Amino acid sequence: MVATVTTTSKNLSIKVDTPSITSSGILADIDLRQGTPVDDLQWLDGGAAADAYPGALTPFQAKNTNTTNAAGGLRLVTVKFTLVDAAVCVLGFPAGITKILAIVGNNMEVADKTLSVTFTNTGVEGNATTAPVSTGGTMPALTLHGEAAGAGQATVLCY
Repeated sequence: MVATVTTTSKNLSIKVDTPSITSSGILADIDLRQGTPVDDLQWLDGGAAADAYPGALTPFQAKNTNTTNAAGGLRLVTVKFTLVDAAVCVLGFPAGITKILAIVGNNMEVADKTLSVTFTNTGVEGNATTAPVSTGGTMPALTLHGEAAGAGQATVLCY
């Protein structure tokens, strides 16, 4: 029976088919606008302006309170997974990103075995009993195919 697991961190979700992928997670999620983790908004604080500003203006302190109009920037995301066998598996991103632009790198922790990773922006999330698939929708997804069972990682540039 197919069962799925969704992992969420910093408003980013990944979804996998658990019989095919036994463990998964988000290792890194870096916002490339300012090079800080995505949930760190300290760069928006503005700092304290001098009280003696010309014209006696109220000190300016920027805050990120209007989240409805804020546009996301590029993100560098690294995910981990453990493949049960050499079959093709799909790892979907049902929330947090809208498009994958490139695969920056990937690796397989099994000696002398390769890992093929491709991406699509036309995946379908599935549900609790249906595994994510790589065609037919609008969800970003990775297609993973290891030469053998084992743990691996993939890093993608996305927004």
